[in-house]
Amino acid sequence: MKLGASTIPFRGELLTREVLARFSEAGIESLELCDYHPNFDFADSGFRAFLRQSLGDMGFHLNSIHIHLKHRDPACDLASLDPAGRRKALDGHRQAVDLAADLGGCILVTHDIAIPEPEEELGLEKRAAFLQNLWEVAGYAAPAGVRLALENTGPSGYTGHRNLGGDPAAALRTVGRHLITLHLHDNRGEQDEHLLPGRGNIAWDEVKKALSDVGYDGVFMYEISRPEDLPELAENAAWIQGL
Repeated sequence: MKLGASTIPFRGELLTREVLARFSEAGIESLELCDYHPNFDFADSGFRAFLRQSLGDMGFHLNSIHIHLKHRDPACDLASLDPAGRRKALDGHRQAVDLAADLGGCILVTHDIAIPEPEEELGLEKRAAFLQNLWEVAGYAAPAGVRLALENTGPSGYTGHRNLGGDPAAALRTVGRHLITLHLHDNRGEQDEHLLPGRGNIAWDEVKKALSDVGYDGVFMYEISRPEDLPELAENAAWIQGL
């Protein structure tokens, strides 16, 4: 299983070759690019060329791009009932798909998506719009070799997020064969800390068994918050796998 890491520990910095080199030096094989970086521009051809060149030169496998389109533009909402909002959301997601395809195809991990609940105002209508729009994005992505992963956040989330309000191992079994990528991190069950596994209270032996039970064979993808923890990821992954 490839050792992976998100570039999110450097979210406030420009995404440069120097930043990417930190991951190479730590023995990271697979990357998740986070769009929080100030210079992350889905449409800029120069930025795309920089990513293609740098990832190739350093021999990285690109597992995923973590997109936060609603964070970047609050109007980018796949559950929007407004025609103009729907167009903006679809155009934004297609642009992200185009970048992923240009980099050889990978997983788009969508973050700022609140799946509407049926009991909220216009909840059923918003949920139907969300599913229709998501289906349209997926249809656009599939021929380009791009897959979509929905990140559940907050108390209903999975792995680190799920630990805020439930059992991560049970959640992994619920998702089962639909699990195509991970965000591995730890917390103490009270806030989203993104700690190195083992520093919170997640039962990693149970998580490891659940991953085995559902047949997960994707990247072992870390999403930690502290850059200084990056050199410890290889040893930490070996610890989890040895449990």
